[in-house]
Amino acid sequence: MEEAIQEQKAAEENERRQEEKAGGVRADKENRIRRNPVLLLSVFLLAPVLEYISIECFLKGDLAEIGLYYGFKNVLLLLSANILLVSVFHRFRPALLLSQAGVLALGIANYFVDAFRGYGIVYMDLFAVKTAAGVAGDYNYTLEPAFWLGLLTAAAGIALLFLPAPESGRRYASRRNMIAGGIGLAAALLFYLWLGNTFTFWEDVSGLTWDHNIGISKYGYVLYVTANAGEAEVEPPEGYSPEKAEEILSHYGKTSGVNSVLADRSGGVTSPNLIMIMNESFSDLEVLGDIYTDKPYLEYFRKLKKNTIRGYVESSVYGGYTANSEFEFLTGCSKAFLPGNPYLQYIKDQVPTVIDSILAQGNYQEAVAFHPYYPSGYNRNRVYPLLGFQKFLSLKDVKDPLLVRKYVSDETDYQMIRELYQQKQEGSSLCLFNVTMQNHSAYTDTDYQFEDPVRVISDQRQFEADQYLSLIKLSDEALEKLIKYFKKEKEPTLIVLFGDHQPHLPDRFYQKIMGKDPDDFNHKENMQKYKVPFFIWANYDIPEQEIECTSINYLSVLMMQAAGLELTDYQRFLLALHDKLPCISAKGYYDDQGRLYDWEGDKGQEEYGRLLEEYETVQYYYLFDKEHRQDQYFKIKRKK
Repeated sequence: MEEAIQEQKAAEENERRQEEKAGGVRADKENRIRRNPVLLLSVFLLAPVLEYISIECFLKGDLAEIGLYYGFKNVLLLLSANILLVSVFHRFRPALLLSQAGVLALGIANYFVDAFRGYGIVYMDLFAVKTAAGVAGDYNYTLEPAFWLGLLTAAAGIALLFLPAPESGRRYASRRNMIAGGIGLAAALLFYLWLGNTFTFWEDVSGLTWDHNIGISKYGYVLYVTANAGEAEVEPPEGYSPEKAEEILSHYGKTSGVNSVLADRSGGVTSPNLIMIMNESFSDLEVLGDIYTDKPYLEYFRKLKKNTIRGYVESSVYGGYTANSEFEFLTGCSKAFLPGNPYLQYIKDQVPTVIDSILAQGNYQEAVAFHPYYPSGYNRNRVYPLLGFQKFLSLKDVKDPLLVRKYVSDETDYQMIRELYQQKQEGSSLCLFNVTMQNHSAYTDTDYQFEDPVRVISDQRQFEADQYLSLIKLSDEALEKLIKYFKKEKEPTLIVLFGDHQPHLPDRFYQKIMGKDPDDFNHKENMQKYKVPFFIWANYDIPEQEIECTSINYLSVLMMQAAGLELTDYQRFLLALHDKLPCISAKGYYDDQGRLYDWEGDKGQEEYGRLLEEYETVQYYYLFDKEHRQDQYFKIKRKK
């Protein structure tokens, strides 16, 4: 009996072993199939394609518009990154999972950044993470189909990686792994070296279009942003030398008689109080086309003409990058020759500015900067002292502010200006530069209720436009109080006010006003999105003037001229340039006949090329050649 039981057990055990062996054979066969080199290669090549599609989905990109040629270049850049990761990890799946996760995070971030600004993350944003985070929480977001499509494509890319079986348990530092990883690493690095030293890959790709959204839409996100990063380094202009810059500036010395300072326009006043206001997102949207509203929103501004120089300036930015506009105003430099963000990348040492020119004459004792928000934004707390300011007041210095939405109102801001004027040292003149905050985007706050809102008369819902114009109406009312206050003051006062950029509003707004989607704007139409109003007003007699078009880089010189203050050689150079090219911005330039030119090869560059080359040479000398820069061209000797 026991023998029978033992035989049965032996038979069962033998049968079990046979089944395990058969199962193992089947499993090995399946794993061999799933580890098939052709399958692995197919998955490896398809992964960056899905990453590319996912990124473009999040940004609502049109793959057909980008086309196969540029699409291939986008995929090639993503593929090279994947090769690098696999070479370092020595593991197929973990490396590509990391890549897919990174693309997913980038896609989601791009979706939200694009929602409030109009284009995705570009290279210079890496230097402004803290500033962006400070305002990002104030936006109300909606998840459109593009978001879910991007998410679905990313999920497909992740699922794709689980088709092949996991790699065998070979050691990370095995000879085979090290050789394969070394080859892959070398290939990736050689590819990157080639990219950095060839024009072949980039010859038809512009890293600086007049609108980042246009560049991203045309070339694809990865390709455009990579090209844009390559533009961030500022190289000396062709043929540059400090001697050449000095020769240019020497023609505008005080004794040359060229564009010498005009006769004192301020009725004998040599040092009026100077109040410089850059108003956040302050613009006149009627430059885009006819806008019909249920009530006026710039009523006081439009009728301000007596003792006023007014008109429009071209900004180099749209919807953001406020600090770029204040940089142009304070330095007289143009973003046309600077791809990055000066406050975050280029201002590392003392730079002589219009503030130094002001303090060197008259009764100016100190220069004050005031911005009712966080002082670390765009590194202002570090940069302002390097630009000549002795004091910087920020949000913490504003007591009991009236808030509009979540920002300090213009009414409170201008009240602070009046208090600074009242508190200044007796016998001194005020020198104040103010950057407001009230009108900052986004314009989707459904909780805040305006007492007297503005509404666009339209058959389409324009909530964001209504909120923006309601804010501008409040700015106009606060401006009226400020001007009326200084009208009554005996001390001569000159106020310059300009917008830093236009607001980013939904595409449907532009479709209604201009009849087409912003992506379809030609250069001239697109330039209208960069036009903002300005005025220079005095509470004493100055000649009135209408300026149809200038640019922010000239504005502080026009202010100095209107105030009757002495100019530096550099500022006289800018005035002479203004006579020929009255408007120069990162998006294009206008000549004295009002003709618009593109930076990408217009015939106008042949006619005005010398002037632009001189400007770029002088600007490089001023900003980057500290070793050779002679400050006598940029400073005025302090008057005793």
